[in-house]
Amino acid sequence: MDGSHIFHNVFVDLFYLGELVRPGGLVILDDCSYPSVATAVRYFQVNVGWEPEPMPAPTRLRAFRLPNPRTEPNFESFKPF
Repeated sequence: MDGSHIFHNVFVDLFYLGELVRPGGLVILDDCSYPSVATAVRYFQVNVGWEPEPMPAPTRLRAFRLPNPRTEPNFESFKPF
């Protein structure tokens, strides 16, 4: 995905990608070095369980494996990101 770089837009995009991509699927993102993008991604790593996947060659892209089964954090388990 390569879209907006505004935090709330990225967050919404990632939320819906998590709904659209099958459990255990791979999401590939561009521009994760931007603080707004990195912060949105961090939420999904810390609270939803997205795991970084190694990339075979140096690139500005980052890949994340979605949890299988899909997880839905409850409000009591929220972790600051």
